[in-house]
Amino acid sequence: MSEKKQRMCVVNPDLVDEIGHLVGGQCEIMTRIGISWNSWIKIAGGLPVRHSLAHRFKARVLADADRVEGFQQKFPLPGGGLDYAALEDAFLLPSPATRAEPNMLRS
Repeated sequence: MSEKKQRMCVVNPDLVDEIGHLVGGQCEIMTRIGISWNSWIKIAGGLPVRHSLAHRFKARVLADADRVEGFQQKFPLPGGGLDYAALEDAFLLPSPATRAEPNMLRS
């Protein structure tokens, strides 16, 4: 039986501090953002998460992006406001290369 390798990515660490106030506390995170507390701990720690989780998280955060003051400072539109396209492009990063599996190191 073969295992399907899950695609992983990282939420841009430069955006995590700004996102923090949207998350709320451990009891509120699921209703506010749609992820578990454990997933938030991974995101806040810069660890890779599944693509499906990251895209759900991104959609929820982008829906409330106008409430995040730091986003407007990092992604301003020339005429004022928030450049949603630039924010969306910067939100997710590829997962860093992982260490080789132990079996792959054997010759």
